[in-house]
Amino acid sequence: MGGKAALLLVLGFSSIMLMVALNMNSVSSMAIENSAGHFEESAAKEIARSGINIAATNLSRNSSWTPSGSPYSYMGTNNLKISVSDVGSVKIVTSIGTYQDTSKLIEVKMQMKSFSEYAYFSNIEGSIWWTGDDSVWGPFHTNDDMQVQGHPYFAGSPTSHAGTMNYYTNKSSDEPTIIGTYTPGITIDIPTDGITALATSASGGGYVFSGNSDVYLEFAGDSIKYKFNSSDPYTTVLGSDLAANGVIYAENADLHIEGTVKDKWSIGGNQSVYLDDDIVYSDVPDPMDEDDSSNDLLGIMAKDDVIITNNTANQSDINIHAAIYCEDGGFKAEDYSSRPTSGHINLIGGITHEQRGAVGTFSVSRRGVKTLSSGFDKNYKYDSRLKRIVPPYFPSTNTFEILSWLE
Repeated sequence: MGGKAALLLVLGFSSIMLMVALNMNSVSSMAIENSAGHFEESAAKEIARSGINIAATNLSRNSSWTPSGSPYSYMGTNNLKISVSDVGSVKIVTSIGTYQDTSKLIEVKMQMKSFSEYAYFSNIEGSIWWTGDDSVWGPFHTNDDMQVQGHPYFAGSPTSHAGTMNYYTNKSSDEPTIIGTYTPGITIDIPTDGITALATSASGGGYVFSGNSDVYLEFAGDSIKYKFNSSDPYTTVLGSDLAANGVIYAENADLHIEGTVKDKWSIGGNQSVYLDDDIVYSDVPDPMDEDDSSNDLLGIMAKDDVIITNNTANQSDINIHAAIYCEDGGFKAEDYSSRPTSGHINLIGGITHEQRGAVGTFSVSRRGVKTLSSGFDKNYKYDSRLKRIVPPYFPSTNTFEILSWLE
């Protein structure tokens, strides 16, 4: 019996070891299969991501780019498919990468960034100073040096500039207060043909004023009044009848504007735009609320300057609700150094200009107290809705921002 028991014990132990070996072999095979499957999934995903990078690079160079070569061969044959579709101003890029028998899809929604997204943007600051009475609420950028006196206030993200920070007295007396992300050393180019799209769209569905040296426009809710001499009576028309697509262009003429804006408009021309009085929205948005329900929006675009007229109406504050763009010139006050002290520029919107214009002068006492000598102090508040909506045909930065990434 002892021998039989020993034999049974040996046979039992051998069976157990055989089962363990078979199980280990199965586990090993599954591990290899899982590893291979993980590699195939990772490879397919990386191929799909490469497709998104290809699309993003080409779209940044040409916003009308389409993937005419799809499907592409990448780590294989015809294993990368890219498609681009438009939904309004949003580009939807779909990329499908395949490795062996595994495919991965990535869908990215991206939108062209617009200069209207800036509360303030300049290429050249010149010798103009930001003072302690100045505040900018919203994204700020200049390609030039920043010149500051008495702790100006910048409350927006991002705040950036390419030059140096110059202080009127010293850092402790003048360093600005900056709320949010601040990044020095960044250069962003302003376009040389940003007005072109405005002229083209005004010719096709909007309205072009031509043949006069001046055009005067007054927004009056649903209506627009216009004339060609300051002493003439206005002609009143329904805004949608004058320019169905909301675009008005003055060709070889200075444009003078004022009034109350309703709905979405872009106006401008290849010369200068003068602000003869307040230009405000019918439904004034809360500038801090990105989701404010107001549907009123205005883009003011000039090839040259946007100028606050030196007149009686503008000698006690001026209220401006708009995104402003000056391609070759700047936003400025007429006769800034000789006009009387005129209160504040109360802006809800943003300013983009090639060269910063002066809006006033100031003096500083021995104790460092700043006093307005002529023109305006600045109170610029960013219209947060400009993060998600853009005035018609407002110039873009030729870069895209990603709205969503799904994989």
